[in-house]
Amino acid sequence: MIDDIPPPPCGHRLTRAAPMFHRIFPADPQAVRQALVDLRARFTGAVPSDAVDRMELAMAEVLNNIVQHGGAMPHVLPVPPGAQPPAPVTIHLTVTRHAGGLACAVTDDGGPLPLCCLTPAQMPLPEIAALREGGFGWFMIRDLTQSLFYFRERRRNVLCFSVPPAEGGQRPAGTTVVA
Repeated sequence: MIDDIPPPPCGHRLTRAAPMFHRIFPADPQAVRQALVDLRARFTGAVPSDAVDRMELAMAEVLNNIVQHGGAMPHVLPVPPGAQPPAPVTIHLTVTRHAGGLACAVTDDGGPLPLCCLTPAQMPLPEIAALREGGFGWFMIRDLTQSLFYFRERRRNVLCFSVPPAEGGQRPAGTTVVA
């Protein structure tokens, strides 16, 4: 029980933990779909719906990029006979509600993210003809989030961003990207 927890050293009492979502799952489409459903359910009603919508859209892009590009996909690149199949990619997803909105962290053990994905000046606009194949994902992620940063630690990718609530009915602007 919360009342049984001793106060922290600074003398402030702990009231209630901020809602948090944490999930570890394989990088496959069904697991991603279920994680997104559960993530939305966790924060619906606890966070303004505009922030939940933007977080879900950005997170869907990030997670689907990991599925599509983060590791070897046997259905796209078959393993040659006698070769060792690559280890499956595992995703760790953590989202926490705080006063400034939602703090999101995604880590995975797939291949490194090309830094050009995070640098708007280096990223060419997608061709209109390529719209069916995608190409707007990182533009969308950068537009929907703030304080986006990425680093690679040993064999893990770490991508973090925040999704603030709307201010006066307007979606916040001013994404800061740090790579």
